[in-house]
Amino acid sequence: MRRSDIALLAIDADLDQFVGFQVAIDFGQNRLRQAVLADADDGMQTVCAGAQGTALGGGDFDHDGIPERGADCTPMTMKKNKTSKAWMRQHVTDPYVQRARADGWRSRAAFKLIEIDEWERNDRLLKPGMRVVDLGAAPGSWSQVAAARVGAKGSVLALDLIEMAPVAGVLFIQGDFREEAVLAELEAQLGGREVDLVISDMAPNLSGIASADQARAVHLAELALEFAEAHLKPDGDMLVKVFQGSGFDSVRAAMRRSFDKVAVRKPKASRDRSSEVYLLGKGRRS
Repeated sequence: MRRSDIALLAIDADLDQFVGFQVAIDFGQNRLRQAVLADADDGMQTVCAGAQGTALGGGDFDHDGIPERGADCTPMTMKKNKTSKAWMRQHVTDPYVQRARADGWRSRAAFKLIEIDEWERNDRLLKPGMRVVDLGAAPGSWSQVAAARVGAKGSVLALDLIEMAPVAGVLFIQGDFREEAVLAELEAQLGGREVDLVISDMAPNLSGIASADQARAVHLAELALEFAEAHLKPDGDMLVKVFQGSGFDSVRAAMRRSFDKVAVRKPKASRDRSSEVYLLGKGRRS
């Protein structure tokens, strides 16, 4: 499969899946679905064959030749025209994409976590020996960063509905963390120990209805918060992706009830045109 063909298989809200496509090439076509459906950098995406694709908060995809909100998206039959070539050219020249490929990260999303972690200079999120849970981890760039920073004395548990290629130092559990069996497996791996940090870069697949997609994104953030409330140790932290729009204030208010401090972070690696931001909860209240 040629890379130009792979790039046309999905329309994402921010062109940040290309590194994921490179992973798909390396690990075979079974990894392609993982790279497209997960690790939604800067926006939400869908594999749409005859379905509609939309971008939350951006109005349109903000990319030449990419359908606007409500437009039919049929990438399997998209013509390889000048606009699609311009789209690929724009993405492959993205400095974060190039850095991710050079440094061995599975997607440019790695730099978002790195930047947020380094933002907290006096009290970084990721420290040696920490116990971290990564929700919606595939294709694994955040897990890569976390494992590197907590070191051999720490541990990273990654969960996702879809398969994820192994990451050194990371225990991966495939399944829905809302299901009892999956939660029981996670708790067994934790061995009764509480978690120092919960991170979540989850974003839903799109229905094509902006209000519904925003509601689903908010719901994922709320589920991540529920998980954190149940498993974080006192004074533990949480980092979760949210999209500005309806329901954003309610998620932030809920986090303020659970954490001593809640801050909004917009890393430079997150595109300006995207409504994506991260809520950082510091110091879980007992």
